[in-house]
Amino acid sequence: MTEALAIVTPDQVTPAWITQALSRRGVDATVERLRMEQVGTGQLGETRRFHLQYKGTSPPDAPKSVVGKFPSANAVAAESGKTMGFYRSEVMFYRELAHRAKIRTPAVYVAEIDQANDFTLLLEDMAPARQGDQFKGCTFDEARRALKEAALLHAAFWNDRELMAQPWLYVPEGAQGFYTTELIERSWDHVCKHYTEYLTPEFKRVGDKYVRNHAYWNRPREFPKCFSHNDFRPDNMLFGGPSERICVVDWQTSNFLGSGMDVAYFLSGIFDRQTRKTHERALLKEYHEDLLQHGVRDYSFDHLMRDYAHYSFAVIAVAIAATLIVKRTERGDKMLMHMAIGGALQALDNDALDDLPD
Repeated sequence: MTEALAIVTPDQVTPAWITQALSRRGVDATVERLRMEQVGTGQLGETRRFHLQYKGTSPPDAPKSVVGKFPSANAVAAESGKTMGFYRSEVMFYRELAHRAKIRTPAVYVAEIDQANDFTLLLEDMAPARQGDQFKGCTFDEARRALKEAALLHAAFWNDRELMAQPWLYVPEGAQGFYTTELIERSWDHVCKHYTEYLTPEFKRVGDKYVRNHAYWNRPREFPKCFSHNDFRPDNMLFGGPSERICVVDWQTSNFLGSGMDVAYFLSGIFDRQTRKTHERALLKEYHEDLLQHGVRDYSFDHLMRDYAHYSFAVIAVAIAATLIVKRTERGDKMLMHMAIGGALQALDNDALDDLPD
């Protein structure tokens, strides 16, 4: 029987541990030394890059570096990741779905989680691909390529009732998972008290009506449904490197819900308002055509646009709730408000407020 691979913290990663991890994926090499460096700011978890030196001559498939993900060192963020199922969602995606999803993701060396929801992920290092930046957004071409990856993911599991029945998969009862009406109301009150410099009249108007009607908005939605990333934005994408395809990472909020979520979430914040208004229909047309090309049937473009308008509010929920449930940083505050305001403007521009009760 194979000895269980220990779930470790960043400081507990040793050459012997990585040697064992690599050997389970068929890499016959002995790690002699490693050097660790931090990657990103980690609002919900800790990410580290491990540079590896091998004993003797290493085989061609031995990676020069790997990337590890671990629970947050911040108590609030770690508790959120564990109790809200974020950590388990990501581990199970890499363990059960990544090889079937068709979307480009890092190769997996380790995907372990225990009953307490402590976990360790060890992934392919996609360097020299660069991480995207929510504030810088995307070019039109980058947006097209990102939506092509989204279409691959969504079509792969479109209306997949067998997948929905898996006991490990989170299938929200309503339109969006994780965020209860109580949490959204409490979060909006927190934002209105502590983020006043961001409360433009349009943001306040949309936020007030959305939060007041959150339970109505979050009611169950009919099919079609698909497996979604649910945090589909530049910060969770890697651009460039040896492949022109965009690599998508950070699957902590992935689950199975109504169609339209990822595309609305993505387009809400990657352009300024006028650029989004100019390009969003053309980008959505191409995404829809890709879905049909990948085998999706009986899903009209008008249906997509209705889903898109509905899920323009989802980024607001994610952003305002995060002010209470993740580690607070200066960049994080600016990013969350950037996301929420973008969603509010998107909702206005697509008449989504009209679908909520007065």
